[in-house]
Amino acid sequence: MKPALFFCAILCVSQVAFADNCIEFDQKNYCEVWRNAQTSMQTVEFLSSGESLESWSTMITVRNYPGKTVLKDVIPEYINSVKPMFALKPDLLTPDDSANLEEVYFRMLLLAPNKSHYEYVINKFYRDDDSSVKSIFYSYRIPFSPTVDYDQVTQNRNGWTQQLQALSIDEYLAQ
Repeated sequence: MKPALFFCAILCVSQVAFADNCIEFDQKNYCEVWRNAQTSMQTVEFLSSGESLESWSTMITVRNYPGKTVLKDVIPEYINSVKPMFALKPDLLTPDDSANLEEVYFRMLLLAPNKSHYEYVINKFYRDDDSSVKSIFYSYRIPFSPTVDYDQVTQNRNGWTQQLQALSIDEYLAQ
């Protein structure tokens, strides 16, 4: 019983610690649930209350690529990593009104490797200074079906893209 209580205490403390690092997006709060600080790429994942990394409906992920100073240093490797999961050809968007030195968006429908679900992903890659490339992406999970119900995506993708454009990730990486 004592090991179970210890595990519960650790879990509760980590949830409270991560709860301070939250992003508001699409009228929901997403709080940090996982962090990985590799030297080549720092990743922080955010979920809304009640969701887990094993079972989620929407997710925000932020990444920093230290030492990578232009988008072309990051994007080809990222695209190659998700290309086997493409369910449709991705859209590439470049905003006319960007305040960043470089900024592009990939909007794509991915099929999970185990074919359990689709993910509609909008990934913003940007460089706001010369120190590193950054990305923030919004993932919307769609249950697997031979015919994909794309209505929510169609109705919301432009709004989701605009919300991503307004976000900068530095404060969420520093915590």
